[in-house]
Amino acid sequence: MHRVQPHEGDNVALGLALTALQVLSYFSFVAACCFAPAFITGRRFSSGIPVSFSLGLGVIALGVVLTIVYVAVTNREGAR
Repeated sequence: MHRVQPHEGDNVALGLALTALQVLSYFSFVAACCFAPAFITGRRFSSGIPVSFSLGLGVIALGVVLTIVYVAVTNREGAR
């Protein structure tokens, strides 16, 4: 089995931390769907948007934000 060695400047710890945060948010969403269906199927806003849609969109948006954070930190470190 070959191990990939991180290159100098790779921010593996940050990547793992952000990945763990994304996984935690995703599994929290799935757990809410499984164990709190009454909450998930409820309506959150006066427009009738379901909580499940809002939370699912939040999980996706968090992934985008975490990616932007990782790229920004990595590019800043690479510029040094």
